[in-house]
Amino acid sequence: MELSCSRCLDIRGTDFQAGGNEELSNRSYYKFGAQGTLSVPRFITPFNIKRYGAFVPKTRFTLGYDFLNRKNSYTLNSFRALGGYNWKEDTRKEHELNIVDANFVHPINVTEQYTMLAENDATLKKAIRDQFTIGSSYKYTYTNTAETSKTHTTYYNGVVDLSGNLLGLLTGANVKEGNQKFIFDAPFSQYVKVDNDFRYYWRLSENAKWANRIFAGVGYAYGNSLNLPFVKQYFVGGSNGIRAFRARTTGPGAYYAPDDPNTVSTFTADQTGDIKLEFNTELRQKLIGFMHGAAFVDAGNIWLVNQEEDPEANKPGALFSKRFMKDLLVGAGFGLRFDLSFIILRFDLAFPLRKPWKPEGEQWVINDIDFGDPVWRKKNLVFHVAIGYPF
Repeated sequence: MELSCSRCLDIRGTDFQAGGNEELSNRSYYKFGAQGTLSVPRFITPFNIKRYGAFVPKTRFTLGYDFLNRKNSYTLNSFRALGGYNWKEDTRKEHELNIVDANFVHPINVTEQYTMLAENDATLKKAIRDQFTIGSSYKYTYTNTAETSKTHTTYYNGVVDLSGNLLGLLTGANVKEGNQKFIFDAPFSQYVKVDNDFRYYWRLSENAKWANRIFAGVGYAYGNSLNLPFVKQYFVGGSNGIRAFRARTTGPGAYYAPDDPNTVSTFTADQTGDIKLEFNTELRQKLIGFMHGAAFVDAGNIWLVNQEEDPEANKPGALFSKRFMKDLLVGAGFGLRFDLSFIILRFDLAFPLRKPWKPEGEQWVINDIDFGDPVWRKKNLVFHVAIGYPF
């Protein structure tokens, strides 16, 4: 049997953000992750699966780790284990089926101040709970972006993520009826989640490209869970999303954590949702040597599915409804990328164009833009340092 170690140490990414504090003192964070994968070049199954085509199927076993540090708040350690199969139909179509997809999240270094505030705020408390998910997942990817001679290329990634379905069936778990079940002293999560990520690239010239992305995702918790686990919920903002807003500080919907210094929201922010829509467009231009420039516009938001069934979600304007277009965040910015072949360093500076939590008629804030005003810059400019392109 031939074994290969594919991506034995895969750095999954890192980013840092600063600025745009809106008078909120502790919303900075940093994160990084790594994973190792062992690949066996065949299907390992109790029965024989005939191989088609020229591509070798793989049975893969993966262990991963993610680290998230929220300044003056907490640290999350996330451990993931996958076991499943990967195969290609052709050069463009790829499938990944994980029979086992397990994730355990454990908080450490929770500050005393955060703990005290979380006692009276369910949103903060949810972020520092132990979380355990176990289920299966399927991913389909189509891409022709490697065909560099094409003027127009596309990418699509669809994911179906299931957790706790078999456990829920076997145990009869139902949190609404007071029958919640636990594994490793943590309630196992039960949900279904579907993501769709579509990208379109237009090569305008040898040194210029127009990149576009649409993301749509929805998750629904049931049985043993009232809501999606914190690490599986959607958020907006950050270096790979709507870059004019800090990660997890806005939404869901038209809701915004108040700026009142007497509220816990001034201390930290962990705004998440069950539905996410996001649109990104970016014009990329090679400047000189390995330095590239970019100008971009991002839009989107997150929403809750059912606020009434979730006592932790008392957030006005957070539900998804037919008025969702009025809830969209919009931001713009520009950046530099340094393509060093083995790594791409990215620096983005962004600012908001639309804030949906503001009163009707004041949501577009384009007229407020004033780069010469230090107060405006402090409240609105967000600077990101990241590895790799956002999409």
